[in-house]
Amino acid sequence: MGVCSTKDAELTPDAESREDSFRRQFLRTFFHDLATPLSAVSLHLEGASRRFARGEDPSESIEIAKTELARAFELFERGRELLLASPGAVESFSFDEWIEAVLRPYAGDGLAVSGRTEGRVSGDKERLSEALSALVVNAIESSASPTVSVFLERSGERLCARIENRGNLPAEDPEKLFAPRSTAAGKNWGMGLARARLYAAGAGGVVRLGQQGDRVSAVLELPEESA
Repeated sequence: MGVCSTKDAELTPDAESREDSFRRQFLRTFFHDLATPLSAVSLHLEGASRRFARGEDPSESIEIAKTELARAFELFERGRELLLASPGAVESFSFDEWIEAVLRPYAGDGLAVSGRTEGRVSGDKERLSEALSALVVNAIESSASPTVSVFLERSGERLCARIENRGNLPAEDPEKLFAPRSTAAGKNWGMGLARARLYAAGAGGVVRLGQQGDRVSAVLELPEESA
């Protein structure tokens, strides 16, 4: 049985304030990221107006504005769905068995699972499964090697799934990976991690990213259910 590191643990005092804190953080970055393409729309429409006034063809600027507007609308819809989605029923379940069930579809993707906690957790199982899946998919897609490792560990009265892959986090600010922004095709960084953090917080848990040597770790940590 492994022991999960707590060096990056959140210091928020309880589950409710932690969830509120992450929701406020999500909204701040969401509104900022939404404003970026909308500002681009305004600038390109102004450019189209000036071109038209000079007797020039404004179609290129209009097409760019259309693309930016579509990006803004897509981001708005994804954020709205995430924020307004009704939570499911809270249930109690085996942490180890749940991890195994969620990871089973990824068995052919070089996923290696080790460790057991023998503990139970409670929460919205469907949302927590989405959170774990997002972390695993991100690790698989961004790994510099064909193997991704998942370790089931304990940290006091909390249970952890630590997902490791070879790679590097952004040096300037890894927190940017939790921003609810539109990302490149085929990549799930962004809304997937924002969703994982919000859903984990809803169950009193946390999602953390870390770098140790040439390995990136994503940790999903949940409070163990009292016996």
